[in-house]
Amino acid sequence: MHSSDVKLLVVDDNPDNREMLSRRLKRLGYEQVMIACDGDEALAMNAETPFDAMLLDVMMPRKSGIEVLEQLRSENRLEDTPVIMISAATELDTVVRCLELGAEDYLPKPFNPVLLRARLGSVLEKRALRAEVRRQLNRIEAELAEARRQQLSMVPTDFPSVADGLPIDVHAVMHPAREVGGDLYDCFSLDEHTLCIAVGDVSDKGMPAALFMARTRSLLRAATLQYVEATNRQPAPSEIATAMNTELCKNNPLCMFVTLFFGFVDLRSGVMRYVNCGHVRPFLLQGDKPAAELASINSPPLGVMEAARFRDAEHSIAPGEGMLIISDGVPDMLEPAGASYGLDRLVTDLHEVGHLPAASLTAALSERVFGFAGDTPQTDDVTMLVIRRP
Repeated sequence: MHSSDVKLLVVDDNPDNREMLSRRLKRLGYEQVMIACDGDEALAMNAETPFDAMLLDVMMPRKSGIEVLEQLRSENRLEDTPVIMISAATELDTVVRCLELGAEDYLPKPFNPVLLRARLGSVLEKRALRAEVRRQLNRIEAELAEARRQQLSMVPTDFPSVADGLPIDVHAVMHPAREVGGDLYDCFSLDEHTLCIAVGDVSDKGMPAALFMARTRSLLRAATLQYVEATNRQPAPSEIATAMNTELCKNNPLCMFVTLFFGFVDLRSGVMRYVNCGHVRPFLLQGDKPAAELASINSPPLGVMEAARFRDAEHSIAPGEGMLIISDGVPDMLEPAGASYGLDRLVTDLHEVGHLPAASLTAALSERVFGFAGDTPQTDDVTMLVIRRP
């Protein structure tokens, strides 16, 4: 900002001081200099048209410089209108108090033109830098908000349901810890009798993890559906894991990886063929029985070793039973004292709510997990997917 565009306010109850300081500011090229006789007038003028800087006398009748500062601070105006205190040599203790309240600098009386130029220039430069930081922060926040919307739009929100006449009930939720996250889930049809479900967790957080998450989710769908189209048969989950792993190991300078549980569910029989690539074991929902971890054998995560081998497994979901697949953000959720939610508490809560339909179960479990955390900031993404056979 050019000095001729800067709006300054000189606040002093002494008319000689006001006049002298105003003249010196204009000699320095600051053409828009206004004056106020006391603190009340200064606050009223600044509220109407905020100034780029205020030169404020410490000792004034009616309302002192300290009281003006306290009000500007309470109204969060000091960042937009930085304050330079004007003080006599005997008022330095009061000046220190003003600096503690948020004043940017001070000018001793009588006014030194060189010091005036230097301190005012420094204050205006810091104000401009803060404004630029705010603009950049607002831009980044807007971009991250849009990135969050785009990421959440990548995972499905419409799920197979008994209400639609299907012999399966599926629902999933994802709560990123930051604006964007590294968890993923998916649910899509291979054919009229087969459903693919998946839950994954990228090794990192934030934007890098979100991009790797998008890459993983796209590879899962593309590899599966293109395999079916090319061969006219369903692939084994391990074949898809192998293809995905090969691609994720390429162009991966940060050595990121993803744990992934995914499987193909036969809607007629309830048989799920699956592969567990280093992911948290799912929990079986077996009616009146306590929830129990699926005794799967883990294969390596995807993106770690190009030559990794993946092992298929199979589980049958009987009518009235289901499965909960989570990311490790669920058991790792912390409460204010530092304790984690844990798998034991998850089993206890599932004993109470595990009988609910899929959508109700993800909602009830999310409420319990975040209720446990209270005001503790979320440190990891939280994802849950429930699949049930009626």
